[in-house]
Amino acid sequence: MSGTDTKLPDTDAAAPLVLIIGGSLDHLGGVEAFCDRSARALAVQGRWRTERLSAGTAYLSLRTLPAFVRQVAALVARGRRRIDVVWVQYVNLPDLIYVLIARLMGRRVMVTPHLGVNWRSQHNPLLRRISRMTLRLAHRLALISRTQEGEIALPVGVPRSHIRNFLPPEVLEGPLVDTARLPERIQLIHSARLSEGKGTFMVVEVCDALRARGVAFDARITGTGDSETMRRLHDMVARLRLEDQVQVLGRIPETDLLEHLRRSDVLVHLSKIDSYPLIVLEATACGAVPVVMELAGARDMVESFVGEVVSVDNPVREVADWIASQDLRSLRATRHEAAEAVRLEYGWARCAEALVAALDATRTDG
Repeated sequence: MSGTDTKLPDTDAAAPLVLIIGGSLDHLGGVEAFCDRSARALAVQGRWRTERLSAGTAYLSLRTLPAFVRQVAALVARGRRRIDVVWVQYVNLPDLIYVLIARLMGRRVMVTPHLGVNWRSQHNPLLRRISRMTLRLAHRLALISRTQEGEIALPVGVPRSHIRNFLPPEVLEGPLVDTARLPERIQLIHSARLSEGKGTFMVVEVCDALRARGVAFDARITGTGDSETMRRLHDMVARLRLEDQVQVLGRIPETDLLEHLRRSDVLVHLSKIDSYPLIVLEATACGAVPVVMELAGARDMVESFVGEVVSVDNPVREVADWIASQDLRSLRATRHEAAEAVRLEYGWARCAEALVAALDATRTDG
């Protein structure tokens, strides 16, 4: 997903160049995929050339600090080479150092935030102030969600563009499942970087509550987690005697994940931290109906397409109540219509056009 080995179509050497900075090669996830897909979409579109630079800021510590410093030095080493726009992906506060360096080098800078209101850089007053002040140095902000205006401390006066996230081509083009071939039990899935903040343990509580209500279901949990999280998760499933109904699959290949999403009726995503959870769009495009916690970005997705929003006060009970109230046949009847709507809205040609417009504006405005 890093994009470093991806063969891209040739682009006119005279085309403007964007340096995409973001993600960490040792912690592959949504931002890394976003950078990769953006570069591929721009290459197909053909009006901008791309180069990539890993930010190395994920889980920054004394141990990983040297790698981060090397990446900053790699930016400086580009010196007087032609770069028309430096596009920084802002996930962690140290990412903003690239904004400072790029501006000191005289570069045009565009920043895309990948964070939400519950991130430490936003709810800590001092860090929030530092974030806003540094973002003021950007020539343009490229926002992936219209809800970010109300979630993030964005500076007044910096021009905005609204771009889109890039879904995997396999999501946009893959076949949808014939629901008549699915089991006569509601199929649930939770997929994330497994953790407390992502709502992983609440999903198991939902399953326990569904069993108590007599609801027939199968549930699958996929994704990576640290050793302690995985131990707790397996222990919790065993303690509640849910082994026959809940499968903890861990990290699986993307093709397998997409097949699980296509065969699922409901995505249970009770994250407290995601600003704009890509898995919700991916699941909807595959035919699963998302149930999400009350966060602005997740609510926006559900209101735009399909799904249910539950409160932060009692999410487990509300999710269990909603699932228990569903007529399985009616629920499955909504799947394909919502999937096609997401696929149309997030087609790569449309997303690339929005990104090109933002880059063109960053290059030329002011």
